[in-house]
Amino acid sequence: MKNNRFLRPLIVFSIPVLILVLLAAPHVWTTVTGNEIHLKTVPVDPTDLFRGSYVDLHYEIESVDSSLLDDSARSLLINKNRGDYKNVYVQLQQNNTGLYEAALVTLEKPHKGTYLKGRLHIPYDTTNSSLQIKYGLDNFYAASDKAKEMEAAAAGHAPVAMVKVKNGNAVLMTISFK
Repeated sequence: MKNNRFLRPLIVFSIPVLILVLLAAPHVWTTVTGNEIHLKTVPVDPTDLFRGSYVDLHYEIESVDSSLLDDSARSLLINKNRGDYKNVYVQLQQNNTGLYEAALVTLEKPHKGTYLKGRLHIPYDTTNSSLQIKYGLDNFYAASDKAKEMEAAAAGHAPVAMVKVKNGNAVLMTISFK
């Protein structure tokens, strides 16, 4: 009877902790074991009253040409409701400068190579050849003094995001100005 009195609260309090650990596990695993890639970005520097200073990033790979869609992804433009979002995988290819670019957009998870999981926005106007994909790497939080340094550095140089990637999951590690 005494053991039961201590066991129940232990179980009750350990469930939320276990849920938090399971939510964080993919990001931690990606950070520890992921491959490092560099992506070209275009920063916007907003400040939010509740979140503090951060850099809002837009990546070149967020706008992909419709010619990069394979047949399965291309069928989304015909069969899906306009304005919907659909999970896709974007295979990346390293260019001559060491930055990664989108090479192929597909619905099936690739078996090899570097790729990101993203959400393709099905446009209302399918005649436009540029499609938008979001990867969840949009915000980089920094202390206010560091954010001001980054803003000043961004004025003269193109920012590059260093991202860790593993199994399509991505974690934004840092931003550099080259």
